[in-house]
Amino acid sequence: MQEEIHLRDYWKVILKRRHSALTFFVVLVFIVAVGTFTTTPIYMASTRVLIDKENQNLVDLRGVYYESFYSEDYYQTQYELIKSTAVALKVVKNLNLAKRPEFNPAAGESGEGIIGGILSWIGLSRPKSAPAPAAADDSLDLALARKVQAGLSVEPVKNSRIVNISYQCPNAGLSAEIANGVASAYVEQVLDIRMGSAKQAVEWMTKKIDEQKSKLEQSQRALQEYMKDKDIVALENKEAVTPQKLQTLSSQLIVAETKRRETEDLYNQVKGLSNKLSAALAVPAIAGDSVVQSLRAEEISLEKSILETSKKYGDKHPQMIRLKEDLKALKDKLANETKRVIASIKNEYELSVAREASLRSLFNQGKGEAMSLSEKSIDFGVLKRDVDTNQQIYDALLKRIKETSLTEEVKSFNIYIIDKAEVPKGPIKPKKFFNILLALITGTFGGVGIAFFLEYIDNTFKTPEDVEGKLSLPLLGVIPAVRKGELRDGAIELVAHSSQTSSISETYKGLRTSILLSSADPVKSFVITSSIENEGKTTTAVNLAIAFAQLEKSVLLVDADLRKPKVHSVLGMENSVGLSSYLTRHVIEDVIKTTDIPYLSVVPSGPLPPNPSELLSSKRMKDFVDLVMERFDVVIFDAAPLITVTDTTILSAVVNGTILVIRSGKTTFDIAKRGMKLLSDTNSRILGAVLNGMDTKKEGYRYLYPYYYDYRQEKEKTS
Repeated sequence: MQEEIHLRDYWKVILKRRHSALTFFVVLVFIVAVGTFTTTPIYMASTRVLIDKENQNLVDLRGVYYESFYSEDYYQTQYELIKSTAVALKVVKNLNLAKRPEFNPAAGESGEGIIGGILSWIGLSRPKSAPAPAAADDSLDLALARKVQAGLSVEPVKNSRIVNISYQCPNAGLSAEIANGVASAYVEQVLDIRMGSAKQAVEWMTKKIDEQKSKLEQSQRALQEYMKDKDIVALENKEAVTPQKLQTLSSQLIVAETKRRETEDLYNQVKGLSNKLSAALAVPAIAGDSVVQSLRAEEISLEKSILETSKKYGDKHPQMIRLKEDLKALKDKLANETKRVIASIKNEYELSVAREASLRSLFNQGKGEAMSLSEKSIDFGVLKRDVDTNQQIYDALLKRIKETSLTEEVKSFNIYIIDKAEVPKGPIKPKKFFNILLALITGTFGGVGIAFFLEYIDNTFKTPEDVEGKLSLPLLGVIPAVRKGELRDGAIELVAHSSQTSSISETYKGLRTSILLSSADPVKSFVITSSIENEGKTTTAVNLAIAFAQLEKSVLLVDADLRKPKVHSVLGMENSVGLSSYLTRHVIEDVIKTTDIPYLSVVPSGPLPPNPSELLSSKRMKDFVDLVMERFDVVIFDAAPLITVTDTTILSAVVNGTILVIRSGKTTFDIAKRGMKLLSDTNSRILGAVLNGMDTKKEGYRYLYPYYYDYRQEKEKTS
């Protein structure tokens, strides 16, 4: 379960990083304060201008410049005109800004003023320089106009036609004067543009109306000649009648064509049946004839009579002979009638063919007439539209030139200055109180943010909680950082001996106690190492050995770092014979050396061997450990860093335990975890960790070591 973060944790971060946060705060406030109090005060004056709708009773002038008031771009055009160079130049000339030192500093360098007046009074005035060329004056005016534009701002009032024209400069009176001058110059510029454009429009339209009159006359003559040549009198009536006539002929042609197809199909059925009575009578058109139907009924009746008579009389009977003769005559008559019907069908077919041909001829004739009339109509329309267009343009030009001429006399105007600018009572910037307040707030929050950012990117061990949380190791002790001048008796490497009553010395005694209580079984031998170099393992090993010796226990400190040994330098002894000498067949008595510190013996590293790892992993090294453990109560090995070489992991496997030294503010979480993994891979027993060099004040742990007491200091006070 993740531990809940308390507000105290945030407060600790702020206290720890207070120097960075305070530096940011002070620098920011200082920069803002310097910038605020050294900035030249700027004054702003504003004048209000009403750009109203044009009077609708007056003639609407829509010249080259002026757009309709209802155009969306109209107001934006006015704003740009106010800020234009032309208006700025008018301001420079109207206010004579080129000769005013408060606006043009170069104007005050002419030698006039108090000194110039004194020289002139005593007759020693300098000769006046020749006037500058016109080109130079124009360049100066343009530069001053740019300066006017730089301080000018135009802001429309929302939901109104009022515009605020403001000007900013270091001089309060000048700001009001220029703001009013810009408004006046803007009004003048609009008048100049309108009147100038009206005159130009009149001149241009006068020229164009003569050209348009000539075009109109030419188009009218061309239309008249075409009508005369094509004999066009009632073309519009013909255009209306011809389509109706063609539509009627088209409808009649369709009916005739349908009739012809019907009669043609019927005729094709009966034209070969003149001598085939029975087949002809099967055709509905023949069988449906009334005469044929009557004859067929008589024939059926007569055949019925013959059948009945034949039952009574024989074939030779006169009545039978008469009935048969009547039947033959009736059939002949039916055959003749059938031929008559076939002939009538043929006649009807021929009539429908003739009618269709006649209507098709009339339709083709009408269509040709319509096409010819259409071509004439198109040509006539082109000429007529040309005349109408030229006439409309001529009338419009004539009307516009009269309106424009009248506008020159009316001179309608719709721009008014409603409020003139007043001299401002105070500057608008810099806003000193606001700037300082903003700097204080920004500096405070920015400093806190920097503190938390630095804390976030710092992945080194800094507090006891970091060691226990990140490595899950018991913390055996915390060694505080020693500031410059804090130790007066000896170096930090021997502080447990030189300053036994100091708080730092007490921390090593506390470490000693933690080691003694770290296991139920007594720990007689252990390795002190670190993940990387310069984490304080040698200092910890020496002072811890001294602390154990102060318990009147026989202690042996072995410098097992066969690559960069330091124990002999700390204790001020020779390193000609040591651990490497024993591992290369020297006797134990040769390498163990006594020190000035009671109960403390040392085995230095000896000459640096070419193969440290092989020596430390040899059987002789195991024999050495067993031998010294029998002779001494406590054996402490100062070993090489874990990550750089494999010497320490070999040695850790043959002793009772290993202590990992972690440098506060230097050792990162990843490096310490990697070193711990190397020990775990060799099944080494890790007794715990020591946090070395912790700044207790910075980290907010000053309560851990508040008491720094030295009996010698107390003695000095009482003596």
